[in-house]
Amino acid sequence: MRGRRRVWTWARRVGLTLLVLVVLVFAVSGAYLGWDRLSPEQLDVAPPGFDVDAAGVRTHVEHWPAVRPSGKAPLVLVPGFAESTYVWSRVAPLLAANRDVYAYDVRGYGFTDRVPPYDLASDTDQLGGLVAALGLERPIVVGHSSGVAIALSLALRAPESVTGVVAANGDGTPYFGADRTSSGGGARWVLVDPVAPAIVTAAMRHRAPIRSIVAAQCGPGCPVDDAAVDRWRAPFLLPGAVDALTSILRQPLIGLTDAQETTVAVPTAILYTSEDGSFTREQAQATAARLRTSLIAGLPGARHLALLGEPDRFAAALTPLLDGLDRR
Repeated sequence: MRGRRRVWTWARRVGLTLLVLVVLVFAVSGAYLGWDRLSPEQLDVAPPGFDVDAAGVRTHVEHWPAVRPSGKAPLVLVPGFAESTYVWSRVAPLLAANRDVYAYDVRGYGFTDRVPPYDLASDTDQLGGLVAALGLERPIVVGHSSGVAIALSLALRAPESVTGVVAANGDGTPYFGADRTSSGGGARWVLVDPVAPAIVTAAMRHRAPIRSIVAAQCGPGCPVDDAAVDRWRAPFLLPGAVDALTSILRQPLIGLTDAQETTVAVPTAILYTSEDGSFTREQAQATAARLRTSLIAGLPGARHLALLGEPDRFAAALTPLLDGLDRR
């Protein structure tokens, strides 16, 4: 009897301690966000490019005109999760050797307006609206990471509007299944207000965590000086940016089903990097089978952000795929 009382006493103490810790985390998070609103960090980073209205969303766009115009299909480059046009900034000039190249910020990221809902249908509306607003005739759309889903979704919805799609470092499906939080239920509370906004805000106010994340995904050739890291941080320090990101994090990652991908009728190509754990060679081959394409290329020793860390190699691998789509 005495042993049961002792266990019960300890259980109550542990429970009370955990409750106090949770309350403290929420209180500190709220206080931190309050301080941040009174003293926000501001970065003097003005991105190049211009804005267009893409299906009702003010969308930031960058354009690299063709150095030697050849009549080839223009490119539209779609960034992935938490990325902006910056990820394309080193490789796009190389791709513009003989065709016009455009990159844009997907709704919720970069310097584009934060306009919910943040789902695949709305992202597809934006991409279709962008192609129309720019007056592009059947571009090739190159998606990176989760941007592949948007590119393939447009190809599925309006195949007549694109020449082809390149899936780079992504298979166009939601990597984490139907529910991103289902495998991590114990940490689900971290995504609630004010904890999630406080964590994201704290990370974005400091260069060290962003530099570490980018370097790990990018490799030794990646620019990680202060100016480069600030290019990553600046969009997330804009008003409403953290709320948009946490809203996106709470939802399943955008993507098509395997069955939907088998119905894509436009020509496609696949580009993967050997050191990218999120899109392996085996996944690339499976994606190529679903999309019924033989256009597939790999970059040995390269990581997820090879387009930024190794632009020369990335462009050299991508260019033959683009030429192959032009001929189809």
